[in-house]
Amino acid sequence: MNTLLVAALRCALMFLVPALAYAGSAQWDLNPISGDWNTAANWTPMTVPNGPADIATFGLSNTTDVSISANTEVNSIIFTPAATNPYAITASSGLTLTISGVGITNNSGITQNFVTAVDGAENQGQILFTNISTAGNSSILNEGYTTFLNNSTAGSATIYDYHIFSGVAFFDKSTAGSATIYDYDFSLVAFLDKSTAGSVFIFVDDSSGVQFGYNSSADSAFIEAAGFIGFTDFSTAGSATIRSAGFNFFYGSSTGGTAQIELLSTPDLGYFGILDISGHNAPGVAIGSLEGDETAKVFLAANNLTVGSNNLSTTFSGVIQYGGPFGGTGGSLTKTGTGALTLSGANTYTGDTNVNRGVLQVDGSITSNTFVNQRGTLAGNGTVNGNVTNFAGKVSPGDTLGVPGVLTVGDNYTQTPSATLLIQIAGADASQVSVLDVRGNANLNGYLDPVLLNGFVPDIGQSFTFMNYASFTGFFSHINNQPFDHGRKRWVLAYNPTSAVLFVVKNGPLSGVNIDNKQSSP
Repeated sequence: MNTLLVAALRCALMFLVPALAYAGSAQWDLNPISGDWNTAANWTPMTVPNGPADIATFGLSNTTDVSISANTEVNSIIFTPAATNPYAITASSGLTLTISGVGITNNSGITQNFVTAVDGAENQGQILFTNISTAGNSSILNEGYTTFLNNSTAGSATIYDYHIFSGVAFFDKSTAGSATIYDYDFSLVAFLDKSTAGSVFIFVDDSSGVQFGYNSSADSAFIEAAGFIGFTDFSTAGSATIRSAGFNFFYGSSTGGTAQIELLSTPDLGYFGILDISGHNAPGVAIGSLEGDETAKVFLAANNLTVGSNNLSTTFSGVIQYGGPFGGTGGSLTKTGTGALTLSGANTYTGDTNVNRGVLQVDGSITSNTFVNQRGTLAGNGTVNGNVTNFAGKVSPGDTLGVPGVLTVGDNYTQTPSATLLIQIAGADASQVSVLDVRGNANLNGYLDPVLLNGFVPDIGQSFTFMNYASFTGFFSHINNQPFDHGRKRWVLAYNPTSAVLFVVKNGPLSGVNIDNKQSSP
């Protein structure tokens, strides 16, 4: 009898152990009695997946509109290859569906849908991803909240955030992965607490926004917006690409990383791109690059904007100015990186401009004392309404890509011994010669670098006026490539009372010519 009892118990345990191991895990039935997740009779085995170890599996079913009627948690949700009818799984208003383990796995080959429902502004459903869970490649229609915590990820999901006061939020070290998020109708996408945007694509309409705060990062996101994009606290724009016809701001101690920022406009719809750093802590913000059309504005207050760390070449046709929502006067600009920043608008900031690296091409105007430092080049066909000091860099009137032009200095021009003035000469006509037009005094030293373009070789006796000034002091100490045309010709300089001129002479002993280039005529 004891032997038979033991054998019977062993047989019972063989059947019981699997049931206990998978308690709560179940598959949605082919013909459930309702669409209620929390009804056990809708599942096989007859239990409700609702626990941190539970797996909810969905295959072929005649009822694919499923909603929770109580707060529910699962480790993972699996759609099998048989789930050929797309599901819509809804977190009902006021309730939360928590996915706390693996996340969503879709093996069906079609899009599977999730919904957060809403019943009034304060009774919203929520889907919560936590731990290492992923949203996979699901589609989420978000009228309430979709939230990511811990190390969870939005995977490659598509999230439509479109109801008033709805939101998609990332906390802790969660990431948006490679998801796509559409943000409409007074909704918000928020990154907080060391979360990252990954390589997400986010589209924001004019009523909505994206907010980064508390050490979060835009990472390598692509954000296209007509609403607002904000960076506060210690957040960073990372290496994101931002194309915005809305209001963009860096406040507090946020950083711009190497982000590419393009300010757009659609005047007919009232959209104008704005970048505001007036509320940032001193000394200011550095970004990767800046571009924008003629309606774009940048507000500096008293802060400095540093542009160029991503080494791209861009054109900004709008206005960089002091002021903004937080007030302040002055403002300054620093160009860095190997690319070129072309300013073609009438910029009104009054603090210093520093060209530390790459090219700052002024085709419009700036109202600023400008300093050209080592590895930096100031170029353009516009006006610098201030003093220009060429410390150890290069000044090149015209387009640095090989087109001569006239660069105007509103006050004084100073060139130090290690600095260079590059003059492009493309022909004999005056319009084919670069000119530095100095309205004040030209204090000269350092290098003059005449560069011939397009195969042009001047004849002996030709002259080229390359600088105008109200007065001058000093002399250029060197002419680069002074003998040219295979050593047959030579440049010499003449300093007239209001202009400096390059002459072409035959190379060799020059009667009456001082090779130190310090006399008024050859």
